[in-house]
Order: sequence, then structure tokens, then C-alpha cells
Amino acid sequence: MDPVLFFLVLPGIVALGYGVWNRTQDDARRTRRVLRRTRVTPIAELGDGLLACVVGTVELAELGELGEPPLLTSMIAKRPCVAYDTNVYFFAGNTAGMPARVEVERRIVPFFVRDASGVVRVDAAEAALCNSPTANGDRYIERLIEVGAKIRIVGSVHLEPARDHGFRERHYREVTGMKATLTGTANFPLLIDLER
Repeated sequence: MDPVLFFLVLPGIVALGYGVWNRTQDDARRTRRVLRRTRVTPIAELGDGLLACVVGTVELAELGELGEPPLLTSMIAKRPCVAYDTNVYFFAGNTAGMPARVEVERRIVPFFVRDASGVVRVDAAEAALCNSPTANGDRYIERLIEVGAKIRIVGSVHLEPARDHGFRERHYREVTGMKATLTGTANFPLLIDLER
């Protein structure tokens, strides 16, 4: 190959490879930017059916309090957590280009988020984790949320009257007598990032 042609084509090949590799990082960065710009609502001021952003500390319910399953264990880092998102890349042959397939596993158990004004329950089948990876390699990326972490979470609010079904009083918004839950919907998926 002609050396001049090689040096003209090389930057394009490098840029294409970087773009493919960086694409997996861009979605999380874009979502983090959106989360940072979203106005935070105190838990005591949450409104039913609205999209809300809450900042608080992750807490787990006492054993058996709401029938939650135990903590999860993340696939790669093997750490206890309330949510994890693991992407595993499979390449065809020995190529390091575009993966032949990507397997994604997202798991979350119900948990609580506490701020200065109250506590909200988080209950969703899946959540998009936007924090920096806990484990990152050539063939995998894993993000997780641990108990005690301070998070920024955006989801759809569901309010219902607080009834005494063996729940502890701390899980209610005392001001209105309502129990708040953040969920994800088709229109408003649950988004979670670590608060800095």
C-alpha cells in the first residue's frame, strides 16, 4: 500500500473505531446531562401521574416488611446492590470492531429513596442506570446502585392513600397521608444516576 494513502486513510479508520467504541458511552452521557438539567422535586411535593426527579439516599426495607426479595448480586463485580445493568459484547472471530451481538441484563428490586422531606418507594421492572461503570472491560460494562448511595432518579409518580398493612410509618409522606411510588412507564422510563 502506498504510504501516503495509508496515512490519509488511517485517521478515518481510527475515528470510525473510536466512534463505534464510544457509542455505548454516549447514551449514558446524554442521559446524565438530561438528569442534571431536570428540576429536583422534594418527595413531600410529588404529584400523582407526573414525571419527577428526586435526589436522595437509597434505603432497603426491613426484611419481610414489603415482601421484597433480598439484595441482588451484580453479574461481573459480584457486589450486593438494588439494581444493576450489565452489557456483554460478543465479537465474531478475533475482530475488535462492531460486536456480533450484545446481551443486556437489567435487574432491580424495590427499594426506597429518602430526602429531607420524606421517603418514596421505587418499584419498576427495569431501570436505565446512567452512572459511571463499576466494572468495565473490552467485552463488558456493568453499572450498579448500592444501598446507601446518593442517587438522582427520574420516574413517573404514583400516589395512593396510606393504609396500615404492617408498613412502618416512615414509608409514608406524613404531610398528606399518601404513599408515593416512583415507577417507569413506556413514556417515562425510570432513569437513575449517582448524585455528585
